Amino acid sequence: MINFYTLVFCLLYIFDAYAQDLVIQSTTSTRDSGLYEYLLPQYPQRDKLSIKVVAVGTGQAIINAKNCDGDLLIVHDKKRELEFLDKGYGIKRHSLMYNDFVIVGPSSDPASINNSNSPEYAFLSIAETNSNFISRSDSSGTHSAEMSIWSKSSMNPLPYSGKWYFETGQGMGPSLNIAIAKNAYIFTDRSSWLKYKNKRNHRILYDNKDKLKNEYGIILVNYNRCKNMNKTNASDLYDWLVSDAAKRHINLYKIDGQQVFYTD
Repeated sequence: MINFYTLVFCLLYIFDAYAQDLVIQSTTSTRDSGLYEYLLPQYPQRDKLSIKVVAVGTGQAIINAKNCDGDLLIVHDKKRELEFLDKGYGIKRHSLMYNDFVIVGPSSDPASINNSNSPEYAFLSIAETNSNFISRSDSSGTHSAEMSIWSKSSMNPLPYSGKWYFETGQGMGPSLNIAIAKNAYIFTDRSSWLKYKNKRNHRILYDNKDKLKNEYGIILVNYNRCKNMNKTNASDLYDWLVSDAAKRHINLYKIDGQQVFYTD
């Protein structure tokens, strides 16, 4: 028969093992790029910690973190990140890294966006020529950035949904598949495009690293709200990810010989 002290020891052991689990709510692009598979094993405490990355669109990742379903949040929509902090859902935020968005389309470039002087002009050219355009329409950081460009161009594409503007409600990978199938333009982060294998006759037709900068932030979820949060391990991993050591690894990560992310 198990005595009281043995039972307590077993329960503490189980609790300690459970406490080692840590959840990162993340945008899909960082996961799909392969960055986590490269970066997280470099963390000195990695062998003592079970890290689960839940990769969804930025909007859903923020909702999940608000519901205390994560210890860290890595997304790319600074406005919503700051709102998350202001409302008390996060303890602190740091700019983690950045890359850029690009507009991909068929090599024939039916809307002639290759020589556009701005992303807004490129979008207007697509609209004026009724060229197929694929939108994620999923409240992701990429979708938010896309809609910001449409807004600045004074063009609302939503009335043309199903005509030349197609809303997938899906992630970057499935949306890229649809863009290829429909011979359409699509707005994507560069890392997702570099990692994507089924490019066929599509290529980057517009890019501008200054105008289309894509910044990723990391937030430590508020452990005072989320009692089941892995406070110590989350804080330690947060501190390491914003450290010079982690920055060096981030800057060294490449896809097909090209640097993918940059740190300040």
